[in-house]
Amino acid sequence: MDKITLKNMVFFGHTGCLEKEKVNGQEFVVTIEVFFDRINGCDSDNLEDTADYAVLCDKAKAIVGKDKGNLIEHLAQMIADMVLSEVPEAVSCAVTVGKPNAPVDAVFETMEVRIERTR
Repeated sequence: MDKITLKNMVFFGHTGCLEKEKVNGQEFVVTIEVFFDRINGCDSDNLEDTADYAVLCDKAKAIVGKDKGNLIEHLAQMIADMVLSEVPEAVSCAVTVGKPNAPVDAVFETMEVRIERTR
């Protein structure tokens, strides 16, 4: 199995349950893993035979930037849906969304969710 990873992309958004999160926004850290039986670009060396990570990055950034929902779980689902739609040759994907500035009274690196979706 082959995999393309877009790791720890930082985007600004307004997802959160608290009003101050929706108003002020915060950074989110997104990792996308796209799994293939085999990436055709390994043999052809052509961009059209693989997932264009620049496109995936731009679309994930747009999703995070526009979302005003409550949960990072829902945000991760929207990104996973986009990945599977954008990359029809992918057999599955995993999306991790982290919230390094979550409004929690504790010392932590990040609060995050990871989801996996298969066709």
